[in-house]
Amino acid sequence: MKARGFSLQELVVCLVLTSLLAGWGISSYRQHVLQQELQAVAGRLKQCAAFLEEYYAVNFRYKESAYNWPALPYSRYPDTGNMKFQIGFGATARNTDNGYYALRAVDTADKRHYVELTQTGMLRHCYPEGSKTVCQLMH
Repeated sequence: MKARGFSLQELVVCLVLTSLLAGWGISSYRQHVLQQELQAVAGRLKQCAAFLEEYYAVNFRYKESAYNWPALPYSRYPDTGNMKFQIGFGATARNTDNGYYALRAVDTADKRHYVELTQTGMLRHCYPEGSKTVCQLMH
């Protein structure tokens, strides 16, 4: 009579291979979701930058006054549900030259993780790596 089924060794090998593939797949999926979110946040920052350029065309400055920035059309991402990024200015108006601004979308879960857009159009993604912050240009 021939034994039917799988041996314990065969089951363990299948389990290990399945675990490795699942780990790789989940990691790839998370990276893809993060990239999609970063691109969406970058788009939202570009909309805020367009608002500031219109403001500058009318008022000849980016600031509302020496101490205040104008209110941005978007202050969070996403618009509804759990806020993942808070959108604002990278520095206070008082500490910024008149012809300069930096918009920043800060991750609400980790304040050291953010996306920044300057008036020159430089867009970068910054995140903690060990004890330092690493920034990469985005396009």
